Amino acid sequence: MKVRSSLIFLISLSFVSSLIASELYKFVAWKNIPDASGYQIQIKDTQGKVVVDKKIEKNYYSVQDIGVGDYFVRTAPLNIFKKPVVWSPWKEMEILISEVPTVDSNKDKPKLALKIQESEKDQKQVSELEIQGDHFLDVTEVEISKEEKKLPIIGKQFKSDKRIDVTVDTTNASAGDYDLTIVNPFQKPQTISKFLKVEEKKEPVVEVPKEKSLNSFTYPELMAFLNANKAESCPMTGVPGPTLSECYSDYIVLNQKTNDAKDIFAFYKLISENQSDRFSSYTYFEGKCKPVFRPAKERIVDFLGKRRGSLDPEEIFRLEETIKKIDSCSE
Repeated sequence: MKVRSSLIFLISLSFVSSLIASELYKFVAWKNIPDASGYQIQIKDTQGKVVVDKKIEKNYYSVQDIGVGDYFVRTAPLNIFKKPVVWSPWKEMEILISEVPTVDSNKDKPKLALKIQESEKDQKQVSELEIQGDHFLDVTEVEISKEEKKLPIIGKQFKSDKRIDVTVDTTNASAGDYDLTIVNPFQKPQTISKFLKVEEKKEPVVEVPKEKSLNSFTYPELMAFLNANKAESCPMTGVPGPTLSECYSDYIVLNQKTNDAKDIFAFYKLISENQSDRFSSYTYFEGKCKPVFRPAKERIVDFLGKRRGSLDPEEIFRLEETIKKIDSCSE
């Protein structure tokens, strides 16, 4: 378990009509440690007297009874037995003012464009969002939601008291207006209605080229070709129409009379979820040198780039070898 030594020391000021000393809310906060079972905090004054020695659940602690001034503080994450794992070094503590955060609403509403998701299982779509305002802290919490559905915040960077950058997971987000809620510890949440607009990003329609050989198609163009040439008369199979010769209730007969039909069927296996089909296709296309079958090469490079993290080592090796062989082909 790692212990981060950077600490943040704050005072939260409650603004009421008649402000008196007892209405000051002070707290000390530090970086969260995800696998900690709580924390122990110790605070001592400049004379070395320990004024706080507590075990707590959160990564901040109210020091309401401690006067404004200079102190030293250290913390330790707790293990499952509520014992300190390792203490941080003593840090000088300077108490600062934390006010109600505000967001600059004078600018145009931020917009995030949602890409149409592909079938790749491990693909995650993230978007960067800059929030500008005032009175931000490193421990300011940020929430983006629509009708009680929250967008996961997978990263937050405190840039200054006037700017926070967040990384938002929009993989499963739906289009629409989203509210922004920000809150500083011991302050009321501040919600900015319809702060963010999420839009569907319409991908350009890919036209099937005319008077162009299949081997010179791009990968998207051949996918458009397959979509436009489904075997509608044989719904029991997903095999493309140009590769189909005969269709029966329990089997089909492939058309392998032309090179185009063979190439299309091999490409159909290349985009299959079945690994054996893909391996067979790799062998087929790494030998297509005169000319190279462009859409297959583009698909293989794209597939390896997007799925490298989830593919088994054998398939990664096969993909890399196939790319090398295709690249070494002499036209």
